[in-house]
Order: sequence, then structure tokens, then C-alpha cells
Amino acid sequence: MVKKCLVSVSVTLLAVVAISLFALSPSHIEQLANHFLGQDISIRIGEKNTLSTKGAELHSFTLNLNQPVACPLVQLENVQAHWWDKRALQAEKAILDYACFQQIPSAEDATKTEFNLTALLASLPDVSVEIADLQVINAEAISSPALQQLLQSQLSAALSYQDQQLHLQATGKTPERELIQLNATLAEQQVSGHLTYQPQADQQHQADFQFALSQNILDIPEQGKFNLHWQRPDLALTQADLSLQWQDRQGTLVLQDVEHQQPILNVPFKVEKDRFQIEKSQFYWDISALEQPLQGVLNLTLRKPEEDWFPINMDVRLSLFSSGEAGKGNIVIYGTQGTINKDSLNLPLEAHGNVKYGQSIAYVDTAFDVRGNQEDMIALFKEKSTLRVNWKEPNANMTVRIPMTDVIIGKYGVGGRLQAFLQGHTAQFSDIDLHLDGQANQFVAGITSLFALRTDDFQRNGVILKSSDSNWWKWNFNGKANVKALKSPITVSGKGAWQSDHVEIQQLQAHLGKFYTSGIRVPKVEMRLKDTLHWYYEEDKLQGLLQASIPDIGLDYGGHFVKPVLELGIDGKALKDFNLAGNMTAGGLGPIKLFAHYRHDELVGRIYWLEQSAKVFQTLFPQNWEWEILNGTIKGQTDFDVSTERGLQMGGHFSIRQAEVAFPDGELRGIEFALPYRYLNSRIELVKNPVQVSVNYLKSGVLVAENLRVKVQGYYPYSAQRPLTLSELKFNLLGGEMSVNKFALPQQTIANVQLYNIDLSQALTMAEYTQVGLSGRVNATLPFWLENEHCIICDGEITKTDEQDVNLTLGPELITGLKSGGLTEGILADVVSNMNLQKLTANVNLTPNGMLTLASHIQGYNPTKRNKHPITLNYNHQENVHELWDMINYGSTFEQNLEYQLYQKRK
Repeated sequence: MVKKCLVSVSVTLLAVVAISLFALSPSHIEQLANHFLGQDISIRIGEKNTLSTKGAELHSFTLNLNQPVACPLVQLENVQAHWWDKRALQAEKAILDYACFQQIPSAEDATKTEFNLTALLASLPDVSVEIADLQVINAEAISSPALQQLLQSQLSAALSYQDQQLHLQATGKTPERELIQLNATLAEQQVSGHLTYQPQADQQHQADFQFALSQNILDIPEQGKFNLHWQRPDLALTQADLSLQWQDRQGTLVLQDVEHQQPILNVPFKVEKDRFQIEKSQFYWDISALEQPLQGVLNLTLRKPEEDWFPINMDVRLSLFSSGEAGKGNIVIYGTQGTINKDSLNLPLEAHGNVKYGQSIAYVDTAFDVRGNQEDMIALFKEKSTLRVNWKEPNANMTVRIPMTDVIIGKYGVGGRLQAFLQGHTAQFSDIDLHLDGQANQFVAGITSLFALRTDDFQRNGVILKSSDSNWWKWNFNGKANVKALKSPITVSGKGAWQSDHVEIQQLQAHLGKFYTSGIRVPKVEMRLKDTLHWYYEEDKLQGLLQASIPDIGLDYGGHFVKPVLELGIDGKALKDFNLAGNMTAGGLGPIKLFAHYRHDELVGRIYWLEQSAKVFQTLFPQNWEWEILNGTIKGQTDFDVSTERGLQMGGHFSIRQAEVAFPDGELRGIEFALPYRYLNSRIELVKNPVQVSVNYLKSGVLVAENLRVKVQGYYPYSAQRPLTLSELKFNLLGGEMSVNKFALPQQTIANVQLYNIDLSQALTMAEYTQVGLSGRVNATLPFWLENEHCIICDGEITKTDEQDVNLTLGPELITGLKSGGLTEGILADVVSNMNLQKLTANVNLTPNGMLTLASHIQGYNPTKRNKHPITLNYNHQENVHELWDMINYGSTFEQNLEYQLYQKRK
């Protein structure tokens, strides 16, 4: 049909010239020409034409295709033809209909047709053809952006044949620049030329070519050269030279990286009558994006049948070489008896070996068929095909195994059952064993440079499917691991999907086993998603909502949180970089607000709680303390930092106002303090400023103290290098005051307890001792050392105050007992039965076993005697204070316990 079109055009032009001499009308010319052209082709000549013996001017000329569809193949406007002194054809505009040319049926004998070059050129007269404006319409089916840009440019062409030389010049222009320019010459069966092409301002292409044509112009040229140079900053190979040359059916294709002066490709090839063969073609490309060269060797054989071009039989073997820290790798892809048809391909292949990259190794053991046509080419993997990747980093070693049986890889991605098995360890987890199992549908895995995306609806097995129902991998997952930082096992299960540009986890159940860290004991943790977790990896966006439930959190000192529940919103960039925001409740405690950021294996954040009743913190008191919170409020804030290397670090403050606490043998009222602290290396630090603690009322057994004030600073747990210091301790006791200027734990030096203006009558009342009556006040200095081997109170001193005397009165029973002892005891009892003490000093010592030794010196007089003679007494006494205190405290402890039990019943 193509040959017929060419003959038709030639016959038509000759007919136009001949008949024009007789000045026939355009309609007569059309009728006569179409009579010879037959039914497939016809012409149409416009009106307003000028014809003469030297030439013709046609307003329009159209060559039409009549069947299988009617359409205009070529339209010429404002045509000038000259044939007298010179032969020339000029057209102001030529319009070619691409869609119409596609309708021309192919001739069945096209492969057998021969076009003799010498005969063809000999039949041509000297002639020139110029087209000022060449347009190609209805070319939407051409998908190449470069061709579309070329067809939409302002094209012009000029063809001339003079002195047995054929010259072609063509240009294409855009408003910005000259897009393309071609100059070519055919002389003595040699074609040579130069081409420049600039699709963008920063892109340059230059090509030179030279071919020696055979007599049959449809045969492959016997020899030739083609050189191409490009500059393309948008390509991985920004500057390159491509050289193709052949002679006597053998040739070489060479590609050179100009920028780095590096050979990329060397392809020796051989062309025979029915065979095209490449042997030991080598390629080496140092691609920066891959961080190691892409190199290998290719062997390829193509065989065609004797009588036709198709089907072509193909054998191929490709070896890819790689290197890494684990040595060199080699993967071989090979196949035989592949078939290439005119519109389809069927090639059985196998791939075996490994690719080594850095500290990673990919193992390939697959067999697959590459089949389909240009628009729908797929690779279908056979049974037992497997891809395995071992990935190593300084703190990680992971193996990913992907069974490939029945997996399909095509232009639009991966399809079929797709699984992945992950095993190994990372910086956070050890003994990882995770399995993903699901279905994929045209899944591209974010690799848009390798796969195309569906943009239109498509048909499969007679069913119309939406383009939106593609590019996904939906899977169920389950697995286990050990959390290194917590030394605890974790199991996970759920389902999720990788769809289009994001990964989502729709369901998650996770169980974390018991663990102990930094004084915290957790029996287990159960986690689940309250909302789908979305990760938009291209936008660096991560969102979700997680809930964690814990039966109990125990603290080393005995306190605990009851049934804590954490609800955390996740918002961030990726699984290694995200924010947390939420709250925690534990029984009546909460909500405690939490804000945190996780990045580089480190969690940094803040928790705080608004002022709330202190009663909700009851569980933080150990049960064996038997302390009950009666009143008060607590609020606080803590900044924290959790990492694998440093563990848990915290810092913040909390405050207590008007708290009241009851315990079996006493109570505390009016507790207030504001505590800034830092928790580092499993130790609480109170080092920035002393903490001021105040307690309005303290009762322990029979001992009552009021207005307690103390400053606390240091560390807990404390040590000799990091002590806990109490300073400026003061409280009201027995009508007077007790103070300690400074006292450190552990105690390494003696500290002094100062007692000032102590009311002796209150002391005896507290002791419930009725045999002796004392009134007046005393002062005392009691040096003490809690961990001294010899004495706890060491040479303490008690003296009376200067303001008044101390009165001593013996009870009747004690006087009677003394008098019964004899004459001397009777005189003594009479003298000291009532005394005003003008001087009182006592030395006090207390040993670690509780033995109190009192050595006192008394001077005074009996106010009931007239002479008031001075009396001097030295009195020594020993008593076990543990036994004495138990005896004194028994009644009060019983009363306090009774009140405590009644309070417990009222709760």
C-alpha cells in the first residue's frame, strides 16, 4: 500500500502537468487522475489555480485515503510547480495527518519488495522541493514527549537532487530557540550528515553520521559510523560520547563518560544473514547514587527465520559484578530459546548469585518467564524462587527473605501473593522474627523510576477496574522480638497496607513482657491502636493513636500505680522521628499529660499534672507504711530523656499544699513544700537550691511537734560522695524549740541538736510520770552521731534557763518509799521533797544499744524550810531508752491505732 501511495502521487503530478496544458478545469483533472488511482487513493484540487507551459500555481492540493477509512493524508497549500527552465516544487504549507497514515494497511509482500538504489536515483530528474511550514496533526497517540515537542514546533524542509547528489535540510524552531537542524547528503551510495538538537536551554545534542548503502536500500548498510555527543544535566550521565561503527557485518558500540573520562560501555557485535550476536560486551558505570560501579558482561544471540523476520529466537547471559566489605559478588541472569514475535515476547530466564553492597548482601535464586507485549510486559516467577537480603550496620544485622513463587512484576508494579520474613537485631531489638503475608496489586513500592503508575481505569478478565484500586500491598503481620533496653520480650500482630504513597497499620495488638528499669517494675504492657497509623513517607508525615494498658507499675520503695492506661497521639515524619502527645490515668490519678519527641533512638519529653487532690496519690505510699492521705493537693511537672545509652533521666518539680497524712502511731498536718529535682543515674538530685519543707503539726506516739521547718539538699539514695543534707531544721517541742543547724546523711561528723526553753512539766506529762513533779524550763546541747560505734549522743549537756528556777516535787508514794529505807533516806526525803533548783547541769550519753547515762549536778533549796539552806546533789542514772519509750508510748500508740482503724473503716 505504501508503494502504491508513492506511485499514485507521481502519476497524479504528471497528470496534473499534462492535462493542464489543455487548460482543463480542476474537477476534470480530479476525475481523470482518480480514474487511474483506483478506489484506495484519491486527490482533490482547489479552485483559483494558475496553469501555464512553464508551471502551475495551485491554491490547494489534497491526497485522500478512501479506505479502510476516509481521511486526508497530505494537504498542500499555495503550491508552485516549475518544470520549464528548472524543476522545483514549493509549498507554503504542508499538513500531514498522522492518524490517517496509521490507517494505511501494510503490504503482505513488504519484506520481499526490493528498492534498487541506483535505479531509483537514475529515475529522478534534477529537482528541488521546499516546504516552508510542515505540520503534523492528529498525533496524540505518540507518547514520547520529545517527539510531541518536535511535532509542535515550526518545521520546514528542503530536498534537492542535483548532479546525482541528494541533499536534505530540515529545521524545527520554537519561540525560544532552534530546536533541531538536520543536514544530510546522499552521493555515490554514501549518506553523511550532521544533526543538532536542543530540547531545553541547558541541553545540547550533536550527531554526525556516515553510511554506505546497499543497492537494496532496505538492506542493512554494509558499513557506517555514528557519533553522538550530549550535555544533559538532568541525566545521571551528564556529558557523554556515543560511537557506533561497523564494517563487513562486524562492529562496536562504545559509550564514554566525558566528564570523568571513564569508558562506560563497549559492545562488540556481529551481524550475519540470520543472526545478530554480542559476545563479551562489557559495561562499567560508576553511578554516584549507587555508591559502587554497575559493571558486568553481556552475551546475546538473536536468530531470525530464513523467510521472514519473526519469530526471533533469543539466547542471553548477563553477569553482574559487585563488591562490598564482605568481598566480591556475582549474579548471573541467563535464558535460552526465548521468542520475540512482532508484537510479543516470551523469554524464560533464571537468576542466581549474590550482589554485595557495603555491608549488605542480596542473594537471588529465581526462575521466571518474561512475557507479553510492549504495553503489558511481565515477569512471572516460578516455584521456589527466593530473594534474600542480609543488611548490616554498626548496631544492626537484619535478614529479609521474600518468597517469589507466582509473583508477577510488570510495567505497573508487583502483583500476586507477596510475603516478607524479617529476622535479626537492631539497636533497639534483638531476636527479631517478623512475618508479613498478603496480596499485592500493581504495587510499585514507591519506585516510580522503575515502574509506571496507573492513571486510567483498566480491564482485567473482562472486568473494568478503577485506577485507584491499584498500587497496593495489603498484609497481615505477626512476630516477636526482645526489647534490649528493657530486657523484655514483645509479640505483635495485626494488619496493614502499603498503598500508593503511604504505609498504614490498621490493626495492632502488642504484648510486652515484664521488665525492671531504674527502680520501676512492670508485669506486662498491652498495646493497641485506637486509630489507624498512617505514614506518608514522601511528605514526611506520620499520624496515629496508640493505647497502652498496664496492670500495675511497682516502684522499688514500695509505692505503685494502679492499672495505668496511656493514650498517645503520634504525629511526626517517620517511624524514627515523631512526636507523642496524650495522657495517663491510674485509678483516680490523672490525667497526667505527656508530650514527647522520639528521634535517633532517644525519647525526650515532658509530663505534668494540674493541681488535684493528694488522695489520688495514695498508692504511691507503700502498703507496709500504713500511711493514709487525708487531705491536700499536689501538682507537678517533669522533663525526661530516655535512651539506650543513658537510660532514664528526669528533671522537674512538684509541690504539695496543706497535705494531711495519718499513720498507725501518729499523723502529719499542714505539709507544704515545692520540690525541684533531677533524676540521673538512678539517683534523685536536689542540688540547684535547697527545698524548703514545712509541717504544721506532727504527732508520733506521745511526741507532738509543731511548725516544723527544714531545708533539704543533696542526693537520694545518698552516699559519702553525694550526701543528703538537712539544714536549718526547727520545730516547736514541749513548749520550747528544737533545732539542728546542719545534718548530713550518711553522717560523717558530729551534729548538734539544740533544745531551747523546754518545759519540764510538759515533758513529764508526755511521759505520764506522776511520782515526780517538775516545773521550769531547760536548754540542752546534744551532739549526736547516728552511725558512731560508741555513742549516739556523745557528752550532751542540759542546763536550766536563766529566767527562772526549776521546781522539783516528790510524790507521796516516792517520799514514803524513801523514808522506809532508813534514817538517812528519811532525812534526804524530807530535804528534797520540794526544791527550787537554782543550778542544774547534766551530762548525757546514749549508746547504740539504747543505754542512756545521766550524770547531773543540782544546787538549790527547800522553799518550805525557814532557813532555806543550800542543797547540793549529784545524781547519776541509767535507763534503756528503747524499753522506756515503748512503755511511755504504749498508751498513745494504742489510741492512734484505734483512730487509724476507724478511719480505714469509714473510707
